[in-house]
Amino acid sequence: MAESTAVDEKPAALPVVPTEITAVQVIAVILTLAAFRYARGVLAPVLVAILVAIALAPLVRVLSRILPRWLASAIVVFAIMGMFAFTAWALSDQVATFSQRLPAIVREVRDVVRSASPRQSLIRQLQQAVNELEQSAATAKPSEATPVTVVETVDVQRQVMSWAQSAGEFLTETILLSFLVYFLLASGEIFKQKLVKLGGNRLSQRKVTLQMIDEIMAQIGNYVFYLFWSGLLVGVLTWAAFDWFDMRYAGLWGVAAGVMNCIPYFGPTVIMIACAVAAALQFKAVSMVVLIAGTSVVITSLEGFLLAPIALGRAARVNSVAVFLAVMFWGWMWDSAGMLLAVPILMIVKTIADHVESLSGLRDLLHER
Repeated sequence: MAESTAVDEKPAALPVVPTEITAVQVIAVILTLAAFRYARGVLAPVLVAILVAIALAPLVRVLSRILPRWLASAIVVFAIMGMFAFTAWALSDQVATFSQRLPAIVREVRDVVRSASPRQSLIRQLQQAVNELEQSAATAKPSEATPVTVVETVDVQRQVMSWAQSAGEFLTETILLSFLVYFLLASGEIFKQKLVKLGGNRLSQRKVTLQMIDEIMAQIGNYVFYLFWSGLLVGVLTWAAFDWFDMRYAGLWGVAAGVMNCIPYFGPTVIMIACAVAAALQFKAVSMVVLIAGTSVVITSLEGFLLAPIALGRAARVNSVAVFLAVMFWGWMWDSAGMLLAVPILMIVKTIADHVESLSGLRDLLHER
């Protein structure tokens, strides 16, 4: 009897996976990413302006105690723009000299790469052998045709117009970005209140939304503020060290190191390789190459491993693999602007995952431990 009962029992039905909903979600994510990539010319500057406004909000809040908020916002924005303009003016001579020597530097790099590459050496030997065969054939049978040398002309006017157009576009984007930062600072907490209202109708939902927004603003504000001072520190130290080693264009190297330091992993690596190549071209000594590259690594390592955990605290406790993948992904989406914005976007996603129970899996994936 027990055997017949066991035979008659049917296995429990497996749970039905809602394939339609999953497919719709996947399509929605793909379309959203495509829209982000297509609108990178608009979204990336807007996000940069929002991050800058969040970082400058505490300074505007302090000045607004004695001045109207619109005036305090204008003073802060003009001060930041003046600081960058003064830095560009101070380095204008080095930029002009570097731009004049850039073609010679490119030729030097190309010659060094060709001489150091065994494949290029083999190709050069084969080319030399082919040339010798052609010369021997030409001496055996005189040619009636007169060789003609073709000289490629350089359209200087078109090149200058291209540079002027790029400079004009950069200046226009900078002015628009400055105006957007000013309007965000002058508006105060209007958008914050609107986001809280959109968080839900119940008081508990709005409370969670307010807590999440405050945490995002605090973490991003600390991160952007830290990026500014850490980039300034790395730039000044690199400038001083390279000037001590009599490195050409030490000021430009300092600015480049400070800016590239904002890109995790990739930025310091690019600066290390570039300064090593520059040292090889200038000094032509292995000891100086090691010294210059080692100095760059030491400066960025001290900043990354000692100052970052102390200054950022919980904001720095993100999985390093997630940070690396975020930099790669947003760099593919928005190029260099995406690399700069990768970590703030990751911090926003992590903060939202910390407060939303349905995103607990993503929260565990992003946490450092």
